[in-house]
Amino acid sequence: MKRNLKLKFLTMVFLISFVNLFGQNSNNKIIFLNDIYSDYIETAKNQIIDLNDLDNVYKDKVQSTIINRYFLKSEYSDIVNDYLSAPIKNITELKKIIERIESNKKRIESKIRSALEKSNSYLKNDGLTIYILPANPDNMAIMHSMSGIMGLTAGGKQILLTIEPEIRGWEEMLEYAVAHEYNHAYWTTINFEKSTKWTLLDYLVFEGRGDSFAHLLYPKVKAPWTSALNEKEEEDLWNRIRPKLQSEDLRFQMEVMFGSRNYPFSGGYTVGFEIVQQALRGSTLTVESWTNLSSEKLLEMSGYK
Repeated sequence: MKRNLKLKFLTMVFLISFVNLFGQNSNNKIIFLNDIYSDYIETAKNQIIDLNDLDNVYKDKVQSTIINRYFLKSEYSDIVNDYLSAPIKNITELKKIIERIESNKKRIESKIRSALEKSNSYLKNDGLTIYILPANPDNMAIMHSMSGIMGLTAGGKQILLTIEPEIRGWEEMLEYAVAHEYNHAYWTTINFEKSTKWTLLDYLVFEGRGDSFAHLLYPKVKAPWTSALNEKEEEDLWNRIRPKLQSEDLRFQMEVMFGSRNYPFSGGYTVGFEIVQQALRGSTLTVESWTNLSSEKLLEMSGYK
């Protein structure tokens, strides 16, 4: 009898330890949106339609469906809607990408859960939902430049990840991207309601925080957008945008961050990363503390000129 009780007790201890070790963030969810895109493919194949009609089918079957089902109440729902707005015309290649995601499904889930646990050890933000989207075949140049992964934070509890498993380095970049977006999601839960405006400086530092957090967790992963400029190019860009740091023009902000005819590719990401990195150099602040510092305070701490 005593032996049975002892065995039950040891079994209980083991199970509790197992849950504590491997069950962290078990309330996080990973949702693959392949079925929505597959439905779009089937509809497109079964109808004789021109390209304009195809655009409408995409909007109905993919963009509107995803937004209405998952993101109507998200903090950044407008950004998600824009992110999904480009129609996918090459449905043959889209189907292949979906198949590659399906064949790597367990690997994708494992990498995401590992990155969430690692991120949660620094910043507490449980109950996240991660949505997996297939890449747009028309955007392969961009996907290659980002090692097969694109991330977007939809809100404090929602992250979108676009994946092309055929591109080399996608697994390492997946973990980095989860950490990057996790930092954004955490910041959003704490600070979104406090924000009364969104300036270029806010955007620069927002992305700089995300990359600094991801770099802290995965220092060996090279994110090319954090070093897209040489020293002279970085100085030139900073001198151009410094008088406009308080601009709330989102179109202008996007040009600076992502690049355009007027601004270098990923220039804003490089500048933002350097601002935060310089601010943290020699700092004893916790990750939680510096993540919640204002963009103005981090710029002041950086001495960035």
